[in-house]
Amino acid sequence: MKTALVTASESGDNYVPSSTLDEIRAMGMELVCKKCVTEEDVLETAKDAEIIWFFGQCPGLTPAVMDKLPKLKAIFRSGSGVDAIHPHATDLGIAICNTPESISEAVAEQAVSLLFALSKHIQFHSRVIREGEWLPKGLLYSFHLTGRTLGLVGYGRIARRVEEMVAGFHMHVIHSDPYAPNSVPLEQLLKESDYISLHCPLTEETRHSINEKAFSLMKKTALLVNTSRGQVVDEKALIAALQEGKIAGAALDVMEQEPLEKDSPLRKMDNVILTPHIAAFTTDFSKNFWAYSVKKLAALMKGDFKKESVNLR
Repeated sequence: MKTALVTASESGDNYVPSSTLDEIRAMGMELVCKKCVTEEDVLETAKDAEIIWFFGQCPGLTPAVMDKLPKLKAIFRSGSGVDAIHPHATDLGIAICNTPESISEAVAEQAVSLLFALSKHIQFHSRVIREGEWLPKGLLYSFHLTGRTLGLVGYGRIARRVEEMVAGFHMHVIHSDPYAPNSVPLEQLLKESDYISLHCPLTEETRHSINEKAFSLMKKTALLVNTSRGQVVDEKALIAALQEGKIAGAALDVMEQEPLEKDSPLRKMDNVILTPHIAAFTTDFSKNFWAYSVKKLAALMKGDFKKESVNLR
C-alpha cells in the first residue's frame, strides 16, 4: 500500500523522526515524502497513493486534486481537527481520518487549566503584583467552581475527558452535541451554564455558532473557554459581549485569525486569557503524535477505511 506524506520531505525541512519513518516502512508500507505547496506538487507526489497523510495544513490538497486521484482511499491528518480537509472527499467516498487520542489529554488539561485560571483571575492578579501593586481595583472576587454548571459544546473525546477532570469539584455538567446521547439543545445549554467550554469541530454548521445571539442567551456571569477552533466564535460579537458586560470573561487558545491581530481589543482586556494555540504541545506531544500516527497507518493498511474514518460511518 502506498502512502504519500505531503507536508514533509525526506531531508532538510523534514521533521518526522527517522525512527517513525523506519517503523512505517518496516510494516510493509511504501511511503513517499515531499513538502507539497501547490496542487501540482500533491498530484505528482500522490498520483499512485491510496493514502494521503499530512499534518498542519496542505493548501494543495483541493477538490480538483482529489478528482484526479482515482486510487485515493483515505486522507489522514494527524491530530484532532479535520477542517483542513475539504468535505468533497466525502462526496468521492474517500475516508477522512485523524488521531484525536494523540492530543485529547493535553487539550482537556488546557481547557480545565484555562477555566480555573479565568475563574480565579490568576493571570490578572499575578500581573498586578508584578507591576508593584497589591490589591487591584477590579476583578477582586473570583468565581466558585463547586456546584456550578459547566456546559460542553461538543461531546467528543476531549469534552468527555474534561468532564472527568472536573468531577472532584462536583460540577453539574451538561453537553450539546447532535451526535451524542443525553444532549441538550444549544440554546438551553447557553442559558443554564455558568461556564461554557467549546469542543466542537469546525463545520459549516458550527462556524460562528457562538455569535451575538448566543451571547445574549448567556448569563452575565458566564465564562467562555475555547480550545476547539477560533472560527466557532464570532470574534467581533465576543469582543462586544465582553465590552458590554454580557458575559464575564473568556479564555482562548484559538482565535479567528492567528496570530491574533496586534490591535485586537482582546489583548488589553483584564477578563481575557490568551494562549497561542498551544493546548496540544506538552512534553509528551512528540511521542504521542508519532506513535498514534503509526498506529493509524497500520490500521489503514488493513483496508477497512470506513471503520477508521470520521465521515463514512
